[in-house]
Amino acid sequence: MLVALVAISYLVGSIPVAWLIGKMVTGQDLRQVGSGNVGVLNTAVSVARWAGLLVFVAEAAKGAMAVTLARAWVGGEVAVGLAALAAIVGTRWSIWLRGAGGRGNTAAMTALLLISWPTMVGVLTLWFLLRFLTGSNFIATRASLILLPVIFGLITHSWWSVLFGAIFSLLFMSTHRPETDDHLLIKGRWPGLWAFLTAPRRK
Repeated sequence: MLVALVAISYLVGSIPVAWLIGKMVTGQDLRQVGSGNVGVLNTAVSVARWAGLLVFVAEAAKGAMAVTLARAWVGGEVAVGLAALAAIVGTRWSIWLRGAGGRGNTAAMTALLLISWPTMVGVLTLWFLLRFLTGSNFIATRASLILLPVIFGLITHSWWSVLFGAIFSLLFMSTHRPETDDHLLIKGRWPGLWAFLTAPRRK
């Protein structure tokens, strides 16, 4: 049962929704435009904001599906953690894109929200504080990832949470580089994220 759960979670996570939408709308390979990330923000910047919203919903559904299926089918924090990790791995290293993919941030945040919403609140609070103090999305994200296992463990009082949090962080940091940071891509074209979201639609 556990092996089947992990396999299904990976396959669902591996569906390259952003790549498919980018291909259908523009005919371009999303890996070759913008930041090259097959995810929400690069879709919003390189394709269209409405397309980015569709990808956001789809990616969030991947994380929610993994947690919900694990709880209903197997149960226990180990099964839930493995299913969430499998969905994230599928998003990041999709079998359909020959190992390419997005970063899995949206799927991971949704899964973490369902697993432990206080942890999600804690991590986001830390991120906003660091973003305010440093003025850098990249630094705030990197520091929050490093501290995620600690926050997760302190809130849940579980060593499994510390382990899964550490794996989450390592997965994220494996591809978290300035040259592929979508926030920096937006900052290079607009004053900020809000300016991008409210800018007139491109013709």
